[in-house]
Amino acid sequence: MNIFRYDSPLMQILSRAADLIWVNLLVLVCSIPVFTIGASLSAMENIIYKILHNEDIRVTREFFKAFAKNFKQATVIWLIIMVIESVLVYDVYYSRQIGTAFSEAMKTVAIVMFVLVYAVMLYAFPLQSHYYNKTKDIFKNAAILCVVHPVRTVLMLVTQAALFAVGFLIVIDYRFIPLLVSFGISLPWYLCSCLHMPVFDKLDGIDRNGNKIAPDQYRKEESVFGNEPEETNPDAFDEESNDSEEEEKT
Repeated sequence: MNIFRYDSPLMQILSRAADLIWVNLLVLVCSIPVFTIGASLSAMENIIYKILHNEDIRVTREFFKAFAKNFKQATVIWLIIMVIESVLVYDVYYSRQIGTAFSEAMKTVAIVMFVLVYAVMLYAFPLQSHYYNKTKDIFKNAAILCVVHPVRTVLMLVTQAALFAVGFLIVIDYRFIPLLVSFGISLPWYLCSCLHMPVFDKLDGIDRNGNKIAPDQYRKEESVFGNEPEETNPDAFDEESNDSEEEEKT
């Protein structure tokens, strides 16, 4: 088999790597105002979702389309998370300055809370990008996923630690900047998506190739928690269909 065929495993890997590099650059550029980081992460999640499901995509066009579509809600989510995390970071800093036993306990609590909020964020943006939900429901569903899938959550946090490691390396030596520009953001989030996407696919009732494996009445665009389809009686469904047809005729 020719390894340079467009559908060969090697070319597929190279194509996926190129998409991740480009979306990483788009996220960095669109995150410069800081308050747009949420919309950038949401748009990146949209691209990664399609990459994982082997969809043909135009990264730039679909990134900015998702960026504009999710901007308002993703920005609200990001600002809420940023304020909470900033307060917790300040608590850690302030507790270290005091140096008492009580402040050390408060510092530990603040660190744990920081990690938990960050874990919620790792689910919040994929949920916001993939489903239609109110903001409060997104946070609630993200917290539920953190609890229901603790192993995946821990692995996602470990993966995200690579992003902080890259930032630390850049502080030490600026020569690591190309690493951040190439894969510093998109690769950790891609690996996280590999962990949580099977959960979403199961909820959506599809497999990795997008083939439906659940009942037809499942509606993917609805909330996976608040709007799950109820089991229906086929006879009752037929009666409702007949009633609706009669109403249309009238």
